Amino acid sequence: MPILLGRRHLLRAGLGAAALPGLRSLAFADQGGADQRGAPLLVLVNLRGGMDGLHALSPADDADFVDQRAESLRNPSAGPQAGLRLDASATVDFRLHREAAPLAEIWQDRRMAIWPAAGVPQATRSHFEAQAMMGLGQGLRAERGGGTGWLAAWAAGAAPAGADVAALSAQGGLAPELMGGQHSLAIAGLGDGLSSPGGAFGDAMLEALYRRGHGPAAAAGQEALAGLRSIDRLLPRDAEGKLLAYAPAAGVDYGPGREFGRALAVVAQTAKLNPALIAATADLGGWDTHEAQPGRFADRMRVLARGLGAFDADMAGLPRRWTVLVASEFGRRLRSNRSNGTDHGRAGVILAFGRGFGLGRRFGDWPGLTPDALDEGVDLRVATDYRAVFRTVIADLAPGAPPPPFARS
Repeated sequence: MPILLGRRHLLRAGLGAAALPGLRSLAFADQGGADQRGAPLLVLVNLRGGMDGLHALSPADDADFVDQRAESLRNPSAGPQAGLRLDASATVDFRLHREAAPLAEIWQDRRMAIWPAAGVPQATRSHFEAQAMMGLGQGLRAERGGGTGWLAAWAAGAAPAGADVAALSAQGGLAPELMGGQHSLAIAGLGDGLSSPGGAFGDAMLEALYRRGHGPAAAAGQEALAGLRSIDRLLPRDAEGKLLAYAPAAGVDYGPGREFGRALAVVAQTAKLNPALIAATADLGGWDTHEAQPGRFADRMRVLARGLGAFDADMAGLPRRWTVLVASEFGRRLRSNRSNGTDHGRAGVILAFGRGFGLGRRFGDWPGLTPDALDEGVDLRVATDYRAVFRTVIADLAPGAPPPPFARS
């Protein structure tokens, strides 16, 4: 049974969360060293804030779309703001944002699938509700608090026997999709290693503290220490024991991806060191563009595309299949507002790509933007339940693994 540790439990046990990197909300089972080179890897990228899917991927020649939005909030087919043509449809000229060139290249390489109108099936414009539904894999409104993330549950069932850390959240705490599961670890960075701040002495103190303790805090502490050590032992060091900086594949630069690129570098390094890693998450926020959207959106798209492009190149030599799945909690309204932005909407874009990817150049259903096709007369309608997308992607990646445990209603 997984044991979750929050800050309050740690303080009661006499240990602040900062004493052990990544200890908050951890759950570990017995660690092992089995070689699992064939384990597939799913990387879930969450675009927190509600990315405007119609700005990321515009139906450039749609008359209703052109009529409702300023050119600065769409990707036209010509001019300085022209988008990148995908040739995804025989009837609609879909254009990726001009800053998404690395993603367009993956599409042209036939290693990407796109669902242009996907989302949660029930109408909500609440960030909290939509993220909770997607995190728990529910279609109905998620209960506040508690629950196990769908990715945590899937990873626990699909992880190879004797796995080390099977799931990773590349940030300071576990993403909602990984909450409540086993074999999960949050790592914001690997540059300083994963040993305790007090070195060998501090490590021994923590070991003694948890060995003598009783209850869930002590048990989780022992398991967390074992998990952190298992990853720390894999980090490369020089002859004097000093950690060596991560060296991605030749020509790969995560720098243009900024904070998002650094998170993806953590995922890539861990995946290369730990062949049993089967799931990982990375977040990129800043998509809640109610005002001044053109510049803000271009910046986020630049960071997203450069980060994913670097990750794709860095992981090209990984000797197993992997897939990146990119989604946001909802899209934004068709009509732009008076602040040169867009408000919370319904359907958005979900995309997936990878190596050994069998869904290349699949393009999902498009309901159109005519007045009678819109949801409540204002939003792009959800044509594909996000759970159907996720099931399809995971079935392609790991056909022999159990499907994700999504609610079906």
